Amino acid sequence: MTSAAQAERRLAFVAEWYQAEAAIIRTFLVTYFVADEAVEVFDQRSKKTFLRRTKIPELTQRDFFVGSKINVFGRQFDIVDYADEATRSNLAKYRKRGFVLLKNNMWHKHLGKFLKTLINNKININNGQMVQFTPKMVTLFLSGKPKNEVVSSVLMNELLAGPAISLELIGDNVVEIMTACVKYKGPDGVNDSSSVKLSSSLEELFEQEDVRYGIYCPATEEDVAIDLKFFFEDRLSIMKDCLFKNSTLAIIKPHSIKDGLLGDIVDEILANGFNVTAMRMILMARINCEEFYEVYRGILPEYIPMVAQLASGVCMCLEIASADPEKSSYGEFRTFCGPMDPEIAKLLRPHTLRAKFGKSKVLNAIHCTDLPDDTNLELQYMFKILD
Repeated sequence: MTSAAQAERRLAFVAEWYQAEAAIIRTFLVTYFVADEAVEVFDQRSKKTFLRRTKIPELTQRDFFVGSKINVFGRQFDIVDYADEATRSNLAKYRKRGFVLLKNNMWHKHLGKFLKTLINNKININNGQMVQFTPKMVTLFLSGKPKNEVVSSVLMNELLAGPAISLELIGDNVVEIMTACVKYKGPDGVNDSSSVKLSSSLEELFEQEDVRYGIYCPATEEDVAIDLKFFFEDRLSIMKDCLFKNSTLAIIKPHSIKDGLLGDIVDEILANGFNVTAMRMILMARINCEEFYEVYRGILPEYIPMVAQLASGVCMCLEIASADPEKSSYGEFRTFCGPMDPEIAKLLRPHTLRAKFGKSKVLNAIHCTDLPDDTNLELQYMFKILD
């Protein structure tokens, strides 16, 4: 490809925006220009340009794929299709959606390492939530699966044993890779020669039986679509509720997720005396970010860039509880996060999350509740009010 052709390379998508005032869905053409990392938005109904070619630092090429959500100056667009054959041929073969469900007995032990290994293998986490099955929900979930009474009975019991974690994955050949992971029998086992070749890190993870048998994942793209619809689109009341008792909020910020640090941060949290008791990933509208950070308006000079960062991509919200019920989850976790400024954290508390993963006062990896009286308010906002 010549430099001139590369300079004009673009990715074009059909995107939808829900206009709440009129209760209608409007369709836009969103174009991403690779060379200058700029975005252009065209309103297909009015036949007018909504946004001229503009560089948006918070958005990169990896944010654009079918199924993603992007924020453009406070307006959330859902990318629903490719807009031209060039983009389709460029991305459709590779940037696939996958799904995995982590059973209760697996994620408590391996969640951090599982996320890290997938991310290191260029399989990104696009959406996720902790779910709590009821017998009715399990029956509904299994209703479309192949009829095998033994398998269904075992899976039903496993899903009723405690909270599970559902994840939407994005990656090249992700369905084939995850299927091969589940079938992997270890270095000394008889493995399917027709399966895709796994990396050494994936082999190391899935040679553990409690990992291999601790997940469910569909084997075809059609079944992936069914499962994603069940967990993330059908609006079933399946997300696990917060405890709201001796717990606090953590938000892993968009920049940390884009930098591939999601698994590392979760691993650190679980390895240092904390439990995750509720989870959801969400792309927040700018107005919600402003409302959430309202307490800092006029107090912190970083208020506006803090809002921009939180609105720049998907974040992960966690309800955190200390593993020791006698300790204050709020106080213990706030101390573990460290000072807001990572440079100060590196000097005074080098073992804290912000010292290890933060870059600046705005890009400081994680938000934690600052005032003890605000813990339930912030949890309610992220897990109940935002929809």
